[in-house]
Amino acid sequence: MIDWKVTVGGQSPPDWESRRDGCWFPDFEMQHLLLPHFDVGEQPIDEYGETIFDSGAVARLGRRLSAFRGQIESKAESWSITERSSRGEETFLVEREAVLAVIDKTLAMVEYALSRGGELVFSGD
Repeated sequence: MIDWKVTVGGQSPPDWESRRDGCWFPDFEMQHLLLPHFDVGEQPIDEYGETIFDSGAVARLGRRLSAFRGQIESKAESWSITERSSRGEETFLVEREAVLAVIDKTLAMVEYALSRGGELVFSGD
């Protein structure tokens, strides 16, 4: 799973606590659904390593997620997505409030990072 945090000059800010202030995708389905909306940096987010978004990418992410948030707000409380591949079909349920929680937390992190001249660091495992 991918999680992300704010750093300033490569260090965690003194008032930053990863468990309280960081964010992560709650499950692989959410990661699969949302990751394309997060990939606004110079390179795609590495699902198994580290990807750093500088201030330009952080600002782009903020604009992208703000626009996407409006689309999610207009959806039903939950909806299902079925994906077909050579392995068959997989259907998963998406909860609007869970998606909005990830978006809102990330937008708060974007604001925090931009106000301090920081960056977002995405870490996959």
